[in-house]
Amino acid sequence: MFVGIFNCIKCKIFFIVLNLRIITLTTDFGERDYSVGAVKGAIYSNFPQAHVVDISHLITPFDILQTAYILKNSYVHFPKGTIHIIGVDSERTPEKKHLMMYLNGHYFIGADNGIFHLLSENEKDVEVYEIGENEPVTLFPVLDFFPKIVSKIGNNIPLDKIGKKTDNYLKISYLKPEISKDKSFIYGSIIYIDHYGNAISNINRSLFDEIRQNRTFEVIFKMYSSHKIHNLYTDIIDFKVPKENRAPEGRNLLLFNSIDLLQISIYKSDLSSSGGASTLLGIECSDNVTIHFL
Repeated sequence: MFVGIFNCIKCKIFFIVLNLRIITLTTDFGERDYSVGAVKGAIYSNFPQAHVVDISHLITPFDILQTAYILKNSYVHFPKGTIHIIGVDSERTPEKKHLMMYLNGHYFIGADNGIFHLLSENEKDVEVYEIGENEPVTLFPVLDFFPKIVSKIGNNIPLDKIGKKTDNYLKISYLKPEISKDKSFIYGSIIYIDHYGNAISNINRSLFDEIRQNRTFEVIFKMYSSHKIHNLYTDIIDFKVPKENRAPEGRNLLLFNSIDLLQISIYKSDLSSSGGASTLLGIECSDNVTIHFL
């Protein structure tokens, strides 16, 4: 036991002495090619105190909305001071600058393709800086340029010494749910399909509760409708029934997921075999989801 405690203390001291800084990577590079490994090597070469963490490298190529969904719902679980590199649609052009953002104690490096507004919309603790204005344009800025910015931030160089503060960056937003004038309907849409084929909408629990006012409801999408939203996946199982008679696999269910967005699922779905809500129900991103309050 004492050996374990000692090793734990040693580990904490090791991190403190080296002043390790967490750097995350979110890219559309995939996992087959050299790109991710090269970027990690460049980060360590420029800033040896880095501790690199992969968020995802399987973003659909150039999909900024998907990037924002994944990064926005993951970065908040990292400690403040973490530096997040965004390697999606990152090439600099005359119409697309490179930016650095300070948001809620976190640092983000990427291109001005709308991602910074998607991450920071409605947030107050935000500072955005243009960076690399005088740097040569390269084919692979995530490798050639972003690790240099990581080193500067990691070495506590003031942000206004690294870049030029700006409020001029691309503003794009997620589609927001619409509410009918008589508050009988919420009109939403599918914004993300996850690894299990779960179809995730832009309707959150707080909006649902606010408009519902304890009324009964019907959720309608494609050819499927439901009058019930579950709290857990296993809520559809009747544990009083013997296992051999339950057969919950393949059943549709609705629930609010871990980030409180309404989600359409298939119990124990598997896209590689039995399928998920996206394949079995034919649901795609941007499809409509309607809630009718009765």
